[in-house]
Amino acid sequence: MSKNLLARYIRLSQEDQNEGESNSITNQRELLINFVENSPELSQYEAVEFCDDGYSGTNFDRPGVKALLEEVRAGNICCILVKDLSRFGRNYIDIGDYLEQIFPFLGVRFISVNDRFDSNDFDGTTGGLDIGFRNLIYALYSKDLSQKVRSAKKNRMEKGEFIGSHAPYGYAKSSENRKKLVIDETAAAIVRRIFSMADEGKNAVQIAAALNLENIPTPYAYKRLMGCDRKYNVAGDRNYWHNTTVLTIIRDERYTGKMVNGKNRTPSVGSKHGKRVPKDQWIIVPNTHEAIIPEELFTSVQNLFSAPQRIRRHIEVRPLLGKVKCGVCRHAMRRSNSTPARAYYYCESHQYVADSNCPRDRISESSLIQTVLSVIHTQIAVMLDMEQIFDKVKTQSQNDITALTEQIRQFQAGLSKLGASKIKAYEKYKEGTLDRDSYISLKADISKQITETDAQIAELEIALQSSYQENGQPCSIIESFKRHEGFTELSKEMVDELIDSIYVYGSEAIEIVWNNMDEYMRLAQYVEKGECANIGSTGPQGNSGLIGPTNPTTT
Repeated sequence: MSKNLLARYIRLSQEDQNEGESNSITNQRELLINFVENSPELSQYEAVEFCDDGYSGTNFDRPGVKALLEEVRAGNICCILVKDLSRFGRNYIDIGDYLEQIFPFLGVRFISVNDRFDSNDFDGTTGGLDIGFRNLIYALYSKDLSQKVRSAKKNRMEKGEFIGSHAPYGYAKSSENRKKLVIDETAAAIVRRIFSMADEGKNAVQIAAALNLENIPTPYAYKRLMGCDRKYNVAGDRNYWHNTTVLTIIRDERYTGKMVNGKNRTPSVGSKHGKRVPKDQWIIVPNTHEAIIPEELFTSVQNLFSAPQRIRRHIEVRPLLGKVKCGVCRHAMRRSNSTPARAYYYCESHQYVADSNCPRDRISESSLIQTVLSVIHTQIAVMLDMEQIFDKVKTQSQNDITALTEQIRQFQAGLSKLGASKIKAYEKYKEGTLDRDSYISLKADISKQITETDAQIAELEIALQSSYQENGQPCSIIESFKRHEGFTELSKEMVDELIDSIYVYGSEAIEIVWNNMDEYMRLAQYVEKGECANIGSTGPQGNSGLIGPTNPTTT
């Protein structure tokens, strides 16, 4: 992509759909296209579109806006166009940061059509009190709307309506009433079989293994076969039944004909971070749809699968919790219920899949912790080296900015002199001291010099903008590693901040995938422009290859 891109950003939330056509995706798109067509200044740019359909504007956790901001950080966007400020976001603090600090620093123009806001009209100043108040009103409106949506949603729950996007396995949405569930007999037969096997005394692992042996599609695979395009969080290319899948079905009371809602509560509409609600606060409405499992069978199975409550004598810290995954199937590895000194990780796929290629090794947790800590120490040293190079290149970039600014000033001064010469030549022609042919020749020569000077200034301004962007390259990843310099023990906070995943390939090797790899790659490219041409070879180890052999103790 080039810097001459104009970005149209469009957003529609579920709440906006209730307000009619004015905020529809089609309406927003047509309004922005017409605005550009009627603006000669903007129509010269190539337009790209970023869209979030069905996302709240209360936060920036949206795929479309994330992709837009990524292109902005890469220096590919010169202007952002929205219908109104609320389309970009409803959080007035975040919006203010982008309009008054981030976009001006990156040289990105921002236009809100309906608000009549153009950041070029406020160069070097804020957008005025009216924009600040407008953003505040959007934020307050969003909070009020959130309360109304919550109230309406709770009312639907209490009526026993199905409010989910996708029906639970074994059911489908009624074609006559999308708020009601009807039985999907193909999947319901598997649900009945699972409960039957559970009632016979088989545990969840045995049930999953039996279903995998017969190649029964998992709930995820079955929904995909039925044409569902929902993007599930699934690891690996193949999908197998696991004990957790079986237990999810066994514990779902909706199979008895009851509608169960309100299990989770989010702080605001559009938030993805819900909090589990105690069962006595769930909204359960009986006889809302046809049951797949009799109440008696459901109760019997719950009694068989109810685990005795564990009494924890102490809080056990597990620094690698949720990070260790099998390098073959990419699923999370199971940790043994042992003391920290004897605990180990293993891939349990062999319990479910007869022909599994996953390693059977038991990887000592203590040995794995020491290996990860050692690699982190190595990476900290790499980051310290990169910081020195980063500072040098940043200093050079600042010098380039100073030099380019002075060059542009000199060319602009020359441009002013050429303009004055052109006026003087015309005055001489009018006075008669310069004949017509000489005037035309001199005028053409000056015009040519002006055109050439304009082109040189344009090139220098592009170079200056690039230097500004490079000078503002992020280095938070360096700070993340530096914060843990000198630590001798691996903590959960350290792992969560630095590591995305740890893939284990048996006792031979592991692969560590670091957080913020996109930022690292930009940083590596940045410092490569300086004096470290081989910086890529000292990058975050484990991202593109194996770290090994690590030789964790096999037990």
